[in-house]
Amino acid sequence: MTSHTSVRWKAAPFLFISPFFIAYAIFGLYPILYGFWLSLMKGTDSYEFAGLSNYLFVLKDGFFWKAMWNGTKLALGSLFLILPVALGVSLLLNRPYISKKKGFFATFFFTPNITSAVAVGIIFKLLLERDSGVLNGLLGVFGVEPIGWLKDPAWTIPALIILCAWKYLGVNILFFLAGLQNVPNELIEAAKIDGATARQRLWYVTMPLLMPIMTFIVFQCLLGSYGMFSEAFILANSGFGPENSLVFPTSYLYDQAFRRQDFTYSSALGYVFTLLMLVIGFIQLKMFNLKNQEQ
Repeated sequence: MTSHTSVRWKAAPFLFISPFFIAYAIFGLYPILYGFWLSLMKGTDSYEFAGLSNYLFVLKDGFFWKAMWNGTKLALGSLFLILPVALGVSLLLNRPYISKKKGFFATFFFTPNITSAVAVGIIFKLLLERDSGVLNGLLGVFGVEPIGWLKDPAWTIPALIILCAWKYLGVNILFFLAGLQNVPNELIEAAKIDGATARQRLWYVTMPLLMPIMTFIVFQCLLGSYGMFSEAFILANSGFGPENSLVFPTSYLYDQAFRRQDFTYSSALGYVFTLLMLVIGFIQLKMFNLKNQEQ
C-alpha cells in the first residue's frame, strides 16, 4: 500500500461522517452564531453595533417577565396536576390484573399526543366557549354559572392546563410506565414480606427507583410549559389573550421577530430565555440529585 493510498484510507471515516457536521454547521451552528451577532445589533433595515443594550432592555421588559410568569403558572399546573395523574394512571396500568391490556390503554392515552397542535387548539377553543361550549354545558348540569375560559384572564391558564392534560397526559403515562419496568419485583416482594404497606412501598421503593425518569419528565414538563406556543396562540386568536394572560416567551419572541420585524431584540430575547431555562434546568437537577442522595 502506497503512502497516498494510506492517507485516503485514513481520511475515509472523516468523509463518511462529514455530512452530519456540514448539516449541523449550516442548520445548527450558523443560526446560533448569527442570532448572537444579531442580538448585539440594533435596527431593522441596516444594523449598527449596540453592545449589550438589547439584553439590558430584556431584563427591564415587563412584558417578557409577564410571559415568564405565565410559563411558571402553566409549569406549576403541569407539575402538580398533570404529572401526579399520569403517575397514578401508570401505577394502575402496571398492576398485574390489568397489565395484559397495558398496550391498549397506553395507545388510548397516547393518541392525543400525535394530534396536530393547531387542531387541538381549534377543538378546545370550541369546547371552552362561554355560551356554547360543551364544558360549560356540563358544568351547568351541576348548577355552575358559565365560565369565560378564554375571556376572563383568571381562567385562561386553567383552560390551557385542561388542554395540556388532555394532550400530554398519555406521553407522560408512557414515560412513567417505562420507568416502572425498571423496578424489580423482588424488591417489592421483599418489602411486602417485611410488612411494608402499599404507601410505604410506593414512597420508599418505587419512587426512588423512578427518580431518573422523573428527572427527565419534570424537565420536559418545564421546557414545554415555558416554551408553550401553538395551543396558546390558537386559544388567544393569534394574540396574547385577555390582559396578556396567554403570552409566553416563545410567542413574545415570535411577535417581536415576525410581526414587528425586530430581529435584533427577538434574538436577545431568545438568548435570555435560553439562559433562564438552563438555570431552571440546573436548579432542578441539583434538587433531584440532593433528593437522591438523601434517599
